[in-house]
This record gives sequence, structure tokens and C-alpha cells, in this order.
Amino acid sequence: MNFYPAPPVIQAALYLRIPDDKRCVGRDTEWRGGFARKFQDIFLEGPVADRDGNLFVVDVPFGRVLRIDSAKNVIVAAEWDGEPNGLTPTTDGDLLVADYKQGILLFDPSKGTIKPKMTRRHLERFKGPNDLITDSKSNLYFTDQGQTGVTDPTGKVYRLSPEGKLDTLVENGVSPNGLVLSRDERFLYVAMTRGNQVWRLPLHEDGTTTKGGVFFQSFGNAGPDGLALDEEGSLFVCHPSLGCIFVVDSDGIPKARIVSGTAGINLTNCCFGGPEGRTLFITDSLEGNIQTVEWHCRGAVAIPDIKTVRTQ
Repeated sequence: MNFYPAPPVIQAALYLRIPDDKRCVGRDTEWRGGFARKFQDIFLEGPVADRDGNLFVVDVPFGRVLRIDSAKNVIVAAEWDGEPNGLTPTTDGDLLVADYKQGILLFDPSKGTIKPKMTRRHLERFKGPNDLITDSKSNLYFTDQGQTGVTDPTGKVYRLSPEGKLDTLVENGVSPNGLVLSRDERFLYVAMTRGNQVWRLPLHEDGTTTKGGVFFQSFGNAGPDGLALDEEGSLFVCHPSLGCIFVVDSDGIPKARIVSGTAGINLTNCCFGGPEGRTLFITDSLEGNIQTVEWHCRGAVAIPDIKTVRTQ
């Protein structure tokens, strides 16, 4: 039940369609997204914008990182035998990759090289990492989604310390997906895609979490995916089966609904970038497009410096 009036609707605009010569036309892939709509030889996720105006995205089924420069040129920055979903920058100017097949990887954009960071928990492979973020102390949080859901609520949320200590924060995730920290880093928000929810987990000083709860409830064929936060503390919840991004404040009160500016509905992930940090970049995944919205304030996360990527 919702007693609040419908929030304003904001339509995103098409920023760029990945050109055909940068799509893997005719190439086979064992990856299957289970979508009713036509596969377009690409599937974009994991956007990260840097201070130089570059936008990095992954192409999940073909194991690629693409870089879109400020002039909208598309460069294949890396390619390997993987299924990358999420990206997050490091303080060294590299990018960490959550790869469904390979685990957590480290990408050096200046060399175009990929190497393992953590591929196993003890001797056991992960179910299938999906997304990742770092905090101000260089702790890495990542979701291990695999094929979990309401019939198999065993998805994991991990935290990896700079010293290499791996803690399990969630053992019973219902397809854990995107995640983001509150501005004061006291709370972790995690999208539970097959539960159609966003969970809010308090983070205690001793590293534990208790009394986690449902912060956001949705509906649809597939639930929340990527998450982002603005400097006012509002949460951006990408919902790929409803073709929109729900924006709610830190108390969960609806603020806006961003809708697709194309025929595509799979708005899976978003990040802030642009000259003032107020441009919201959105992956229109199945169409292979990037959409944008000019927001009224900046994102909560500082725009990173990322090493110059080689041209291929």
C-alpha cells in the first residue's frame, strides 16, 4: 500500500547506440539472458564514468570492456573468456571486475590486461559474481548471485578487506545484484532481483550486520538491478523489466521515476558522470544503447581518475 502521490516522470534521452562494427554480430555465445525480446549481439552493464569524460561499460556475453570517450568513439578496451557484469574503480586508476565465470578480476586500462584478484572462496568457486563497490577504506563489497532466487535463496554478499580477509555479510540472498553504500557508509543497500526488493543492511563498527530489512519493494518479471546514490542520499533503483529507474529518498519516499527514452526497457545499471557530476548514464542493455538524464544534483560518489586506455 502506498499513500504517496505518483512522483514526476522524467524521460531519459538516447546518448549513444553502440555501432554495429563494435557488436559481436554472428559470434556464438553460451550466455543466455532469458529475454523475450530480440538479442542484439551485445548486452551492456556496469557503467563507470571518469574525470576525462570516458564511460566504461561491460559487454556481458562476449567478455569485453568497452570505453566510450568524450567524442562518443567506442573502443574495445579488453576482451577475455568471461562474463563481466560489474565494474568499480580502484585508487590506483584500475578497474575491478565482477565476472560471472572467473570471479573478481583486476583490469589495467593502460595495458588492456586482465588478471585474477579473487577467484575462489577457500577452494570453492563462487556461484557467479554480479556487482561490486569499494568504500573509503578500500574494502570491496560484492554480490555472488549465480542462479539463486526464491526457490534457492542462497545468494551471497561478501566484503573483502585490503588485507585479504573475506567476510560473508549475507548467506540467504534472493539473487543479490546491484549494491551501493549510504553516504556515511553506515548502511549497505543490496538489490535482490528475484525477490523484487532492495535490502538495507546496517554495518556495525566490528564489521558485522544485524537487523537487515526490506527498504524498497517492487514487482515485475525481474526486480531491481543496479543501484546508485546522489549527494542528497536519494537511491536510484534500476528496474529492467519495468523499463524505468525508481528514485526514492533516504526514507524510502518516492521522488521521481525515470523512464526509457527508446524502445528498450532493460535499464539495468546507472552511474553519475559528466563535467559537473550530474549526468546520469544508464545502460539500455539489450538494445546496446546508453541513455542519459541531467539530474539536479551530483552523484554521491566522486568521479574517479582512471588510467588511459590503449586504442584497439
